This record gives sequence, structure tokens and C-alpha cells, in this order.
Amino acid sequence: MADDDVCLGICYSDSQLFYSVNRPGILSEVQHIGAFDFNFDVQQAVVHGEGKTFSGIKNSIRDIKKRFNCSSVRILSPATEECTTILPRSVYEDTGERESHIRTLMPELDRNKLEITWYPLSNVDQRLLLIRNSDTMKGFRQLLGDVGHAEYVADFELGSEWQSHTQISGSFLAIHCGTDSISISSFLLGKLRGATLIRFDHKDDLPYLWKLFSSRYSWMSGIHEQIYFFGVDAPQIRDTLTPYWDGTGEYLVMDRLEKMRVSAPEETYGFGLEQAFPAILLSLNRENKLTEADHENHNGNS
Repeated sequence: MADDDVCLGICYSDSQLFYSVNRPGILSEVQHIGAFDFNFDVQQAVVHGEGKTFSGIKNSIRDIKKRFNCSSVRILSPATEECTTILPRSVYEDTGERESHIRTLMPELDRNKLEITWYPLSNVDQRLLLIRNSDTMKGFRQLLGDVGHAEYVADFELGSEWQSHTQISGSFLAIHCGTDSISISSFLLGKLRGATLIRFDHKDDLPYLWKLFSSRYSWMSGIHEQIYFFGVDAPQIRDTLTPYWDGTGEYLVMDRLEKMRVSAPEETYGFGLEQAFPAILLSLNRENKLTEADHENHNGNS
């Protein structure tokens, strides 16, 4: 990141949008963390990309960009609007097999509307496939506006952002907690091990769902030195899940700047910082070498 690059990081949950602005030239420091409250679902307003609700969000972001003279914007893309799966490397290396799996996963959409990204995993014989509907992302592109650099980042990439920020190299689990879903990603020795999304109707169902999903994905029940919880319902979901785990890891709700290894002028906030954690991370490291190295064939070229 250039010394004079002012980066705006954005995430959202239900009716709130959270943002963070870095302090150029000073490592691990932000100049402002804030939130906007709306009376509608922010994600759905952005996905549709039109109407008064979308204009309200766009105007709020425009004001922040102008206030801090932001030269780059990074926004968290919605895990609930994406398709991810882990496939054998042999599938990735065979053009016909690649296309067959993509069409099987997203048969109802025009192939030209699919944005495809492949990610290497800690298991070199596998690849993680991410599929986005380009129509779904139109609102996000419009939202970011005219800046020098605009980027939307997948939920599971936050682990790479965390590694770049902290230089940790062990094994950890990142859990982004929402009101009706959790996005889970596992990292081992600097590499993504696996990622998935669990939807739920009631939080009390999560222990059962976790057991079900971990029976399919062995990486979920692997040894993790730290388990990071963040998002709107992070404390509640931690309390719901941890009694059913073996207790070998360190369970951390990212609710304080000290835990995030970040400093900021403000000492108190009118919202839980664990909700703004993705925005804070995204504002810190625009030119994330770990994340860039993990991208293959981004945006539609399978």
C-alpha cells in the first residue's frame, strides 16, 4: 500500500453498514471506525442496486470517501450470494471437467454471467472453487464508485488478510457470525484449508449442524490453535458452539482493538467492534500479497 493511499474498508450486517479508514503511512492504525444505521436490509438493497434504499447507502459511502479523501475502497462480498466447493486438482486441470462441474453447480445461469475464481489449498491435490453471479455484484460495483482501486473480497479471504496483518503461521479457524448463517474458514501454516457456509433457522440448531457439516469436511474438526468469532452475533454463537467442542483452542471474540492488533483515536464506540472487524481488516492491507498470490483466473476465466 502506498504511503498516501487512504483505504476505506466496508462490511455490513442486517440494517447496519460498518466502515473503517486507515491512517496512511502508519502500520496497523486507522483514523476512523464508524457505522451507518438504516431501516432496511443493507445486503439486499445493494444486491438489487436500485431505488431509494440503494441511493441512501451510496450517498453515505460517497460522503465518507469525500470526507477522508479515500483513494481505494474494499468491501466484503456476501457469502450467502456465492457458491463455494472444494474439488480435486485433477478437475481444475481438465478444461472439460472444470466446465462440467461449474454447469452442474449453477445450471440455471448463463455461463457468461458467472465469475469464476480458483484458490489453492493447503492440500495441494485440491482447489477451492468460488462462483459469483455477475448480476448480483452489479450493485457492489456501483456502490464503490469512481476510485483508483475498488475491490470486493470473499468472506473466507479474511483469514489471509489476518495472516498478512499479524504474520501468524499456525492453525486457526475464522467464523463470521450472522443472524441466520455462519461463514467458516480454516487456515494451516499460511494456507487456506477449507471454507463453507452454514445456514440456520435457530442458533440452538448450530451444534447439530456443526456435527453434520464436520462429518463431511474433516478440516472443520481439525486442531485449531485459535478460533476467531466476529460479526453481529459473535458472542452468542461462541457461547452456543463452544460447549460442544473439545476446548483445545483459544476462543476469541474480536471485540477489542487490542485483539485486532490495531490502534485508533477513538476509545469507545456505539456498536460492538466485532461487527466492524471485517471492515477494519479490509482497510489495513489493500495490496495483500498473500491474497493476491492465492487468486487464480479471477472473474470469469475458468
